[in-house]
Amino acid sequence: MAVNHTREPAEKLKPVIDPAAWDAAEMESGESWVYRFTDSEIAEILSAARTLVRDGVDLVHVGKDDFILPKTADTFAEIYDELKNGRGFVQMRGLPVCEISREETAAVLWGVGTHFGRALSQNPGGHVLGHVKDLGKNYNDPMVRGYQTKAAMTFHADPCDMVALLCVNTAKSGGESRVASSVTLYNEMLKRRPDLVADLCEDFYWTKHGEFSPGEDPWYKLPVFSFMGGRFSAKGASTHARKAQELPGAERWSALRTEAVDLFQELVPDLAADLPFQQGDLQILNSHVTLHSRRPYEDWEEAGRKRHLYRLWIENEDLRPLPDAVRRNLKGVVLDGYVPRAPLDAEEAA
Repeated sequence: MAVNHTREPAEKLKPVIDPAAWDAAEMESGESWVYRFTDSEIAEILSAARTLVRDGVDLVHVGKDDFILPKTADTFAEIYDELKNGRGFVQMRGLPVCEISREETAAVLWGVGTHFGRALSQNPGGHVLGHVKDLGKNYNDPMVRGYQTKAAMTFHADPCDMVALLCVNTAKSGGESRVASSVTLYNEMLKRRPDLVADLCEDFYWTKHGEFSPGEDPWYKLPVFSFMGGRFSAKGASTHARKAQELPGAERWSALRTEAVDLFQELVPDLAADLPFQQGDLQILNSHVTLHSRRPYEDWEEAGRKRHLYRLWIENEDLRPLPDAVRRNLKGVVLDGYVPRAPLDAEEAA
């Protein structure tokens, strides 16, 4: 998996030269972003996962030293280098999720995740293993997360260093994963409207979706585009920011900010590549240099066939230098009385 390491120190309001600045047409013209597991790697991963299930180990207590992969560890080190120093995303292919139990599937994702960092809580229930599955909810509801619906989603970056998605079931139709380079988007916006880019480098309010402890603000503040230590990072100017305007203590957007977000959202779909999931695909994204979304989908009627992705939010401070304000808000959803849990399905995590 070749990595282009061409990079120059990034400066605010100047073009960013970074290997994570890729072209969507190039990604869609081939599968350089796919890594196919070898048979021996699959056997090793499944053996480690089955050992955890057999021994009844609670996944929340499992670390990298508990998921030892002598044959596969070097592969994951190369993939991590691609995430950190290359294009910023990889799709691993070949895990036989249709042949193993839910417990084993969860152990596979969790164990692989330990080779990339530490899993974070994704909701008020302390769920460190999450589920992307339609629960019949309304995407326009300020308290609803997009992953609980089957609607198309605005492009965004999850509040973590990396997000890992393991495809257990695909949709009946639609639901393609869409990924864009936030570096390419920044550079394209800078060519057109540097004044709007400057506004996106200032603080925004972001909704916590009602997921906060008593006495805390219902929002947090971060810029869309950040610079630290000569490195660029970004969030998605997404629904999370739009919804925050209605919260107590948050400010309404100026005309300039509205125009900046509109241009951001107008440009990003044309810069995004469709990366369809196959059953057993494991996609990992560097949240600081990619934006992701999905197309709307039609689901199966049968409960056991519904589109279902297992998800990890992963923390790894080595991935990219970040301003303190950004780093502080990449700790997951941790409320009073937090106890980490790894539920096996979305119904348990609803």
